[in-house]
Amino acid sequence: MILFFLLKDDKLFIQATIKIVPPKFRKDFITVFTTINEQVGSFIKGQLIVSICIGILMFIGFAIIGLDYAAILALVVASTCIIPFLGPTIAIIPALIVALIDSPFMLLKLLVVWIVVQTLEGNFVSPNIMGKSLKIHPITIMAVLLVMGELLGVIGLILGIPIYAIIKVVASFIFQKIKMRYNKYFGEDAGEYEIEIVDLDQ
Repeated sequence: MILFFLLKDDKLFIQATIKIVPPKFRKDFITVFTTINEQVGSFIKGQLIVSICIGILMFIGFAIIGLDYAAILALVVASTCIIPFLGPTIAIIPALIVALIDSPFMLLKLLVVWIVVQTLEGNFVSPNIMGKSLKIHPITIMAVLLVMGELLGVIGLILGIPIYAIIKVVASFIFQKIKMRYNKYFGEDAGEYEIEIVDLDQ
């Protein structure tokens, strides 16, 4: 919710916070904040696309195994999967209940579908969609999730990608400033840095 309101009222947030930033650094602050805002927005949009993809995959799986209320259950999955990692766990509960009422064999088939979809989502869907949305290599995304999950558990899995994206923006900006400063004082004698930011994740 906090991210939503920051994205929705980003101009109001800038106006409210810019007053406490020293005038000399206000332009830099706006640049960094705007870029971070774009990255967080891309993360949310990417997560929405991932949720829709998971919902479609689950609907196909539910339909194949003949699970009752396949469309409704798939819609529940898509809706809850907006919350990374916690969402899918919550989403499977209604489907488990329906499958259990049907038969133990249906429950087994549901678990197979769930494992297949989660494997596809974790190894292909999320890394590729998030990678394109945030311009981060899919392997980097998987590495970030592994590290953040190990360090912070579920919270790390949920917030790992946006945290990495924010750190990347700040680090890129600082490196840009270092290169500009280097060019100013040493460029003529030692050769200038190219000011264009090199994205190592591409």
